[in-house]
Amino acid sequence: MKSRISPDEPFPEDLGRLKDQDVEVLNSKVHREVDHEFATEGEVHPETAARKDEVKDELDDRDAGPGLTLVPPHDGEPHDDDPDAHGEDDADGDEGEHDGADRAGGER
Repeated sequence: MKSRISPDEPFPEDLGRLKDQDVEVLNSKVHREVDHEFATEGEVHPETAARKDEVKDELDDRDAGPGLTLVPPHDGEPHDDDPDAHGEDDADGDEGEHDGADRAGGER
């Protein structure tokens, strides 16, 4: 396995088509090449610098993502799918209040 990608090696044209893991591996290889070039030549090859920027931009875009979340934001307003939030009667007609009468065991 080679841990670096030199400027003369092929580089993907569209990073957006790669899986996250592949972009992360590519990022690692590019950074290792930057370190190698700086240590051996005292500067970074322009192609390597451009690749580093391209991979960084792709990872930043992926980190920002579409902004999706599994938990809806709580804005303090009742939502249409929450009947108790609108004060609608539930099955026993007490608008969601629990006085103990509807618990197992009967009246209090």
